[in-house]
Amino acid sequence: MLKICQNLFTAITVVKNSETNTWEIEHPCPQCGAPVTLKETDRLLSCSYCRVRLYLLPQEYFKYYLPPSESFSKDILLVPYWRFKGVTFFCKGDGIKYKVSDLSSLASPHTFLPPSLGLRPQTLRLKFLPSKIEAKFFQGQVPLKTIIENVERRLSLLDDSSAGGPVFHKASISETVSMIYSPVFIQGDAFHDGILGKPVVSIPKDFVDDLLPVGQENGLEIKFVPTLCPNCGWDLLGERDSVLLYCKHCDSVWEASENGLSPVDFGMIASKEDHAFYLPFWRMGASVKGAQIDSYADLLRMANVPKVMKKEWEQLNFYFWSPAFKLPPDPFLRSTQALTLSEPQDEFERNLPESPLYPANFHSHRAAESIKITIANIAVHRMEIFPKLREMDVKVNKFHLIFIPFTLVGSEFVQSQTQFCIHQNALRLGQNL
Repeated sequence: MLKICQNLFTAITVVKNSETNTWEIEHPCPQCGAPVTLKETDRLLSCSYCRVRLYLLPQEYFKYYLPPSESFSKDILLVPYWRFKGVTFFCKGDGIKYKVSDLSSLASPHTFLPPSLGLRPQTLRLKFLPSKIEAKFFQGQVPLKTIIENVERRLSLLDDSSAGGPVFHKASISETVSMIYSPVFIQGDAFHDGILGKPVVSIPKDFVDDLLPVGQENGLEIKFVPTLCPNCGWDLLGERDSVLLYCKHCDSVWEASENGLSPVDFGMIASKEDHAFYLPFWRMGASVKGAQIDSYADLLRMANVPKVMKKEWEQLNFYFWSPAFKLPPDPFLRSTQALTLSEPQDEFERNLPESPLYPANFHSHRAAESIKITIANIAVHRMEIFPKLREMDVKVNKFHLIFIPFTLVGSEFVQSQTQFCIHQNALRLGQNL
């Protein structure tokens, strides 16, 4: 009787730092058919043969598969696995903790199947699941939310995060989510690996064949959008993993969504420095129910900031800030706190800086999910605020992308007005999230 180990540590990989391996996807260029290799975080497809640049827009999330060997390509069955990579913050006790997770987990209720993909996607290239494929599918019925909750529950037993009482709030940010299918086939009384041909696990006696027939499951439709400005037709600027694209011809910014490219309100803080380096940040106007925050002065009082309170601050709007680029957890928390508590500026120049622009790879809706974490982080009386987080209702009514100038001093980028700084290593490590 063949058996497989379903130990927790084979089912997931929890990464304690940001040096994670990025999986690769192979896909032909939609224009000329030349092979293109993408990383799982890539959203821009750039063909070195025909020079076309296209933006990838999935309907919801990407679906991939591991191509079976031609020797076993007949009667292939595809097993679904969730892929999740991201940072989860959670408020517990009187502190904010986080987990950096990198996992694949079986999405089928048939628990006799291998619990994870292991290291295979790091050694083999994936392909986008085509709209039509000659294969049967194990039904994917386990929601990703359930898998993540089970992982977090088990991990709480592995370190000191299990102490300190209940979790009042948690938020997953910087996440990469996809569905990956692994091939198997039936031979004799066992499932065999569709790539190596080796037996994987014996077929249980109580196994019920509930496989979806050929044609009942397919890949999600992916739109390939030309990276041309919808406003003026000029080439848009962006890196491989950018979620925002810049047009320096007509001074516009565009955010990718399921429906295409949408314009983004933006501004910049002009710099007096000769060699300024601009970083993009989300500035969010929001209403908060369940917390006494009606003005910028209320925000300062919550944080007990040692500032001389100005009368006009009682009527001044407050804003929550978040990087529009990925950062490791600690620098992320420091940046949201520092900019949220800095004195608001209502006037911004409505043009893109001439200086180099750092790519934006952090969606606005992810930034919105960080607001409760920011409130918890700045609050002095956390034991009073944390229990309110569950019922707190935060609604963002306005997003602005603001380019803020930094100057390189040694190994740190320093913002001269607020004296907030970001280490070069934080930017480098953020690119691996």
